[in-house]
Amino acid sequence: MPSYFTIHHYVINEIKEYCLEKYPDEGYGFLAGCHSTITHFFPIPCQNRLPCSLELEPRAYFNTIKKMRNDRLEWLGVMHSHPFTRPYPSKRDLSGWNFADKSFWILSLKDKELQLCAYTIKNNKANPLMFKVIE
Repeated sequence: MPSYFTIHHYVINEIKEYCLEKYPDEGYGFLAGCHSTITHFFPIPCQNRLPCSLELEPRAYFNTIKKMRNDRLEWLGVMHSHPFTRPYPSKRDLSGWNFADKSFWILSLKDKELQLCAYTIKNNKANPLMFKVIE
């Protein structure tokens, strides 16, 4: 996994719009692109409304993987929102993480001040990832 990402501004806008639409529930999705540049956001419904569940709807999960492959995109990360807490992985996020080779992104909607952070997660530990927003 790259140690540094770039993410297009329009992708962040798509993430924000989707997560605000899902509020007060969490929004989930996959991030895709090429090498370390994120160019696409794919929203994926969750099977339940429990916070930090990462129990994604299986059909949407597999259809999204198929679309990324068909479009020759690399699956680079997983994103979800924290409607009421800061953008740091919760204990449930850490223990439920099954994508060690993917980046983990959190959009915090706490107090309506949107903040996006990225991490790597290994052995139930989160390490911040640097990223740059590009036009």
